[in-house]
Amino acid sequence: MTDEIRKAEGESKDSAAKEQSGFESNMDQADASPSPEDGGDKPSEMTLLETLQSVLWAMLGVQNKRNAKRDFSKGKPSHFIIIGIIFAAVFVITLIVLVKLIIGNVMPTQ
Repeated sequence: MTDEIRKAEGESKDSAAKEQSGFESNMDQADASPSPEDGGDKPSEMTLLETLQSVLWAMLGVQNKRNAKRDFSKGKPSHFIIIGIIFAAVFVITLIVLVKLIIGNVMPTQ
């Protein structure tokens, strides 16, 4: 009797493991964005807004893994470089303007 129970438990564990692995493979397929060749609606390249957001989050250091994978698979390095340089230049100019405003208020001109 106990052998039958152990056998049934073993079969249920095997089927649960198969279902779990099938679930994981379905999740992997769901994460993959469909390509235009497959009849998917999403474009194969990132939009300008997605690229801007990605660069901003990366500069702040809060990029998540899902978006990082998307960036490496769909993004063009040249777009990231150009937008990164623009963001860095805007950041430096903003700092210079802020420092000049603060120093101008602290030290009156003669």
